[in-house]
Amino acid sequence: MSRDQINADQIRAAQGGNSDAMWQIVMGLDATLRGIVRSVAPTANEKDAEDYLQEARVVLIQRIKDFDSDASSASLMTYVYQAARRAVTEAHISNSCPVSVPASAAIVVRHLLWRHGGDAEKVWAELEEQRSATHKISREMFVSVIEALAEVTSLDAPTGGEDGDGSGLTLSDVLPDPLSEATDSIERRDLARWLMTQIPQRQAYALRAFYGVGMTKQEDAETCDDLTVKPAALRKLRSRGLCSALAVADAHDVTA
Repeated sequence: MSRDQINADQIRAAQGGNSDAMWQIVMGLDATLRGIVRSVAPTANEKDAEDYLQEARVVLIQRIKDFDSDASSASLMTYVYQAARRAVTEAHISNSCPVSVPASAAIVVRHLLWRHGGDAEKVWAELEEQRSATHKISREMFVSVIEALAEVTSLDAPTGGEDGDGSGLTLSDVLPDPLSEATDSIERRDLARWLMTQIPQRQAYALRAFYGVGMTKQEDAETCDDLTVKPAALRKLRSRGLCSALAVADAHDVTA
């Protein structure tokens, strides 16, 4: 099945729990997802590229469940694109950085490098003013992140790349700035939703489905079908997801 053959009936069937319909849609958009991977991580080896593709597929499944089935099926990829690209970007950054730092923190550094025209000292000066975002980032770690990010696609590159999006957006446009600090006025539900955007998407989906964060709670069997994993692997994904979310919250000095 191709992207153009996806129709509203298939989307509604997938939303209703039809795993065959869901997989047909995923396969129909597979070429586009692979294009995103090639654009974001052109130097990735075969294994890493496959891992990034899995992250993008999980985002697609999540977005299919949330998609307005009354909308045009042609707009599904538009709805999915930015979230899928962010998931691949975070996975690639995490894989590219030889230091132990949340991908969201690396994205902050990367975004500021773009904002300051590559001036690392200006980036560090701004980060020092944002203590909540740098609470766990030492100067040494910051330098290591800068060096690691030298191998990652530039933020000022257009998001179209080889996947032909043609939206005119740059990568910095589609990555939300995670520097904003959670305060007492922000509900824990909103914090949970934000944390789900900062961790690997397979882990996030396992948690979303279990706790009903931004989606309807579902049984483990259905989540296993969505992620094509066994129950034991799903439990590991949830456990790792909780650890990842706590690490992000700790790095940003917020209480999860």
